[in-house]
Amino acid sequence: MIISYNFFGFEEGAFFDTPICTEMLDEFRMNKGTYDEVYVDLDTSIPSTTGKPLEWKIRTVLDAKFTGDLDAGSVGANGFKVTHIQMYRSVEGSDKWDLTAQFEYEEEYNVYNYVDRYAQSGTTYRYAIVPVANEVLGDMLMSDTVDAYYEGIYLTDRKENRRLEFDIELGEVAYNSASSTNDPLNGQYPIIVFGNTNYRSGTLSTLPLSRSTVNMAGAGVDKMEEQINRNKWIEFINNRKAKVLRMDNGVLILIVTQKPRISHKESGLRDLASIGFDYVEIGDLTFDMMMRNDLIAPADLSKFAFSDDGMVISG
Repeated sequence: MIISYNFFGFEEGAFFDTPICTEMLDEFRMNKGTYDEVYVDLDTSIPSTTGKPLEWKIRTVLDAKFTGDLDAGSVGANGFKVTHIQMYRSVEGSDKWDLTAQFEYEEEYNVYNYVDRYAQSGTTYRYAIVPVANEVLGDMLMSDTVDAYYEGIYLTDRKENRRLEFDIELGEVAYNSASSTNDPLNGQYPIIVFGNTNYRSGTLSTLPLSRSTVNMAGAGVDKMEEQINRNKWIEFINNRKAKVLRMDNGVLILIVTQKPRISHKESGLRDLASIGFDYVEIGDLTFDMMMRNDLIAPADLSKFAFSDDGMVISG
């Protein structure tokens, strides 16, 4: 968007194509006045007052603040060309913002849809996006509060989100730390030296059922689908990739899973089998750790605009 600049050689004014465009608005002209800010929105319910808008809305066309740059859109990077978009997350009531995702900026798209797979249940978050021009960070655009709530226990990575649904057994959880015991020659008691390791490990088991068996509602077991479903679970658990263990009680752990095992039911239910496995915590859920373990999914890109009536037009 170009506001108060005219280096394209057009005497009639500066032309621009807005990221959220309308069908008929291609030029915006202001004459003979002193302006502090200009705001254009498709929402006709906004009151006609002199109060400045506090945030960029989805139907906003432009919000020019006349700061001496070319920026009048929803993100700004101090006049530099935007190369990336970063997404941050903060727990409500905290001033700490954690980087959770980063995407390359694609000029032909104006919608970036990203699902935060690693939110903690029972937590209220605020999200924000920041444009990045190489290494220059732009202005932070913050969201309203978002309540994260879900039920169940999940194993999640960049591509899959598997729920442990039936016959779940939460095994013993160990809190591991390394230590060494030294027996002095001239002392009565030993000397204990602790290392810096501090991680959790444990076991989990569940009875995975195929959709076809569930749909039978107890009338039978689809033995072929059960075998296929178990093989997919074993492949997922044994793929040597990091995952996030999420529980509805607030547990959120970066882990690796290993040593999967199958326990078949007895007699008439022998076609059903529980799957157990071990897990080990491998680090904190930071952006660097998630990037290193290939846990950051790309954003789904799309393009849309609004008609003069404020209706969404898909691109």
